[in-house]
Amino acid sequence: MADRSIARKFFDRVAEHPDRLLFQNKESGAWRKYSWAMAGEIIREIGQGLLALGVEPGERVAILSENRLEWVFTDLAILAAGGVSVGIYPSVLAAEVEYIVGNSEARVIFVSNAGQLQKLADRAETMPTLEQIITYARIPGAPAAAITLEELRARGRADAEAHPDALAERTASLDREDLALLIYTSGTTGPPKGVMLSHGNILWVYEAMARALDINDTDQNLSYLPYAHVYERIGGIYFSIFRGLPIAIAEGLDKLTQNIAEIRPTILLGAPRVYEKIHAGLMRNVEAMPAWQKFLFHWAMKVGEAASPYKLSGEPMPLGLKLKNALAGALIFNKIKDRFGGRIRFMVSAAAPIAPELIRFFHALDILILEGYGLSESSAPSHVNRPGEIKFGTVGRPLPGVEQKIAEDGEILLRGGNIFKGYFKREEDTREALDAEGWFHTGDIGEIDADGYLKITDRKKDLIITAGGKNIGPQNIENLMKTDRFISEFLCYGDQKKFLVGLVTLEEESIRQWAQSRGLAFQDFAELSQKPEVKQLLEGRIAELNKQLPSYSTVKRIIILPKQFTQDEGEVTPTLKLKRKVLNRKYRDPLEALYAGVDDGAI
Repeated sequence: MADRSIARKFFDRVAEHPDRLLFQNKESGAWRKYSWAMAGEIIREIGQGLLALGVEPGERVAILSENRLEWVFTDLAILAAGGVSVGIYPSVLAAEVEYIVGNSEARVIFVSNAGQLQKLADRAETMPTLEQIITYARIPGAPAAAITLEELRARGRADAEAHPDALAERTASLDREDLALLIYTSGTTGPPKGVMLSHGNILWVYEAMARALDINDTDQNLSYLPYAHVYERIGGIYFSIFRGLPIAIAEGLDKLTQNIAEIRPTILLGAPRVYEKIHAGLMRNVEAMPAWQKFLFHWAMKVGEAASPYKLSGEPMPLGLKLKNALAGALIFNKIKDRFGGRIRFMVSAAAPIAPELIRFFHALDILILEGYGLSESSAPSHVNRPGEIKFGTVGRPLPGVEQKIAEDGEILLRGGNIFKGYFKREEDTREALDAEGWFHTGDIGEIDADGYLKITDRKKDLIITAGGKNIGPQNIENLMKTDRFISEFLCYGDQKKFLVGLVTLEEESIRQWAQSRGLAFQDFAELSQKPEVKQLLEGRIAELNKQLPSYSTVKRIIILPKQFTQDEGEVTPTLKLKRKVLNRKYRDPLEALYAGVDDGAI
């Protein structure tokens, strides 16, 4: 509990090992290495530059940018200057940028490129506190008052000559109770709310995670999830820095596979959608294999599935199974693991529920995925499965110091040093989320088993109540459907109905490969998606998945969309969570038409 602030802990680490590697960043086609001392110097210059601009303790400074090393430098510099860092997803539309900047009352904003800068145009009246725009590079047509990051650093160097102790004194003045971050929630049910997290919240989570997971400075992190999201910011960047891990900044999702091969990380954070896409890609490759290779893969998977319980429990395998598993590893599993760089100890899945079937699939391949749970309001992780202490289908036990209980209506309640300070300028919402005893009402429904493992069953507001009175959690059904290699997204529909129906988007590459292998003619993906052969394929596969569900929660009929859900159309959040109310409203007519003249039915 000696650490008083995020910035103080960072600079303490700089002093401890200045010459060790901290960051790797792809620049001009090659990985450039930054030592702790190099990073510390850049962060000091930016932080001192913010002081020169007049940033006061507690003032909000926003970052509107895609992932890049400058994002991390800027974030830490804001905190060193005593400011409050406000990350904005680069994918959000101009209206949401306007709302967040206006709501947070940000005085300064860092912007990455012309596209992001355009989102600030002609909005002075709705963002009256915004005084300074700082661009990461020179942008033609930028406002005359805008300055570049290099110019800010130059101001910082000049200010440091005149006031050499100013930044250190500002950093030293910070305390654990001081506000550090405003994390704006994804807004699945309305305008995003600014979650207030203190330096102490984040340090508390680090201290708890350090006790729960064996991660240290011999590990290597590859960072690629959005920095505006609490998961990567705290679980990835801050935790790695505090723990002394080297961090490589990925070039983007499109180059993630290449970056993994180059960096060879030992741990990897991911969201379910990432693992779903990896699974779909792997199964596409299997489908394209010659018959003998396909047979070998499926034989190895059966061996891996048989070996999985022994690996979980730590009990010795029977000799025959042990030999088969070793052979399966040499022939199949090790080749797949090599695609992850060959050094992965484990991967983590959080930010949304993941299908247990998917975790079991990877575990059969000898790839360990630890499912965890947390929210912006719990400073990212509150629960995680630990190696050697795993229960598939649960998000694990609470971090040390986190209290959990289930309310009478099934809602998960949490309490601990990780729980947020409230919603910025939203007192009524804060009172609704935090009760008088300090319990945070998560909005998630769950169960706690006898060993303290938490199972998430659904979002409280998402529950579907059928005409027969059955309460159905749609997320688990949707996640099961997405284990199919042809399905990218799935929306369950059926509130007050006799049965469930579904809205399906397709994994484009997989369905194209399937169609081409059968000589099915089509002009484009939209045409292909509406082919009767495709619907027949999907209905058959969903019928098979339905066998894993109780009869009342099976999906009877479907609509296949000729496109993907998009953020631009307001259908998903920046973290790709479905905006259920938006989708239900947008596709209500075709979904309701599925019930026309049908009392009940099966695919």
